[in-house]
Amino acid sequence: MKLVTRAAWGARPSRYALAYIASTQGVKIHYEGAYVAKSLAGADAHGACAGHMRDIQASHLANVAEDYSDIAYNAVVCPHGYVFEGRGLHKKTGANGNQPLNIKDYAVCAMVGSSGLVQPTDAQLDGLVDAVQWLRSGGAAGKEILGHRDGYATLCPGGPLYAWVQAGAHRPDGTSPTDGGSSGSTGIARYQVTINGLAYGYGATGAQVTTVGKALVAKGYGRFYSVGPGPEWTDSDTRAFQAYQLALGYKGTAPHEDADGVPGEVSLHQLLGTLPGKTPVTLPPFPGRSAFVVGKSNAAVTVLDGGLVKKGFTRHHTGAAYKPGPLFSENTRLNVADFQRSVPALAGDADGYPGPETWRQLLS
Repeated sequence: MKLVTRAAWGARPSRYALAYIASTQGVKIHYEGAYVAKSLAGADAHGACAGHMRDIQASHLANVAEDYSDIAYNAVVCPHGYVFEGRGLHKKTGANGNQPLNIKDYAVCAMVGSSGLVQPTDAQLDGLVDAVQWLRSGGAAGKEILGHRDGYATLCPGGPLYAWVQAGAHRPDGTSPTDGGSSGSTGIARYQVTINGLAYGYGATGAQVTTVGKALVAKGYGRFYSVGPGPEWTDSDTRAFQAYQLALGYKGTAPHEDADGVPGEVSLHQLLGTLPGKTPVTLPPFPGRSAFVVGKSNAAVTVLDGGLVKKGFTRHHTGAAYKPGPLFSENTRLNVADFQRSVPALAGDADGYPGPETWRQLLS
């Protein structure tokens, strides 16, 4: 799950204290119900999603008729699959239409609208399931997944999203919050990802699988293999990689959570020191800590800024928006600190000054 906390996206404080709610029957799915620019779903547009989230919150706080305490939703999912924390866990929503409905279910909104961007992306559907699982595991949400229109007279969440809800709210790989994974009863993640053109995860085959297995054995995770490692990804590979992810500080072992045993780009790069694949992946060399001094300029800061913009960590800025440049400003340092806090392996030392690991993870 790619969670963006309130602090990371720049949330304004709640106007009133948010009402605590111990549990819900489930989750209602919403859309914005207005025009959303198609460009928000662009491959390089994630940097705009935090600003879009701030716009949603501002519009809710400005709604005199509703007198919202805060952004109405418990979570909002962007087209790139990131889950933005709204009111959050154990907080009564303000989005479901009336007080009984707000008590009954949490509310999760997708950044799609009634015009412009109307079709949720695959990454967004994945993120919606992540949000539901987050509300279940951390907020005691029940099994129910419904559309906003189920129980309240509205067109929300729009045709495409409502059809997805009615079809079972599955991930693009066919799994859902109800079954957790295609294996159902095992609780082991059994899905695949593609990284740099190569497959990883249950059933993937090839030399890249053997490479991962051998690297895991070399790191001390050989106890998970009774035979192998070999060129076919099995549950043994998943368990070994999960143990490695946990050692890095990743949390959440259910399928599609951060430590479920299926590689992501960052954890795979940490294990192997590179990303094997059909397309060579090269990172600019780390320029040294002396390149990052507040108030000083260095060409490496422009490269650093490119990573911050691409990954959406730009909430600290002067003027209309954060702009890349060679100056390592206090805003740059604060944005780097936001990124560090978002990565389990870096969160313990989020001082905003890039070291080799921050540099590699930000630019990977």
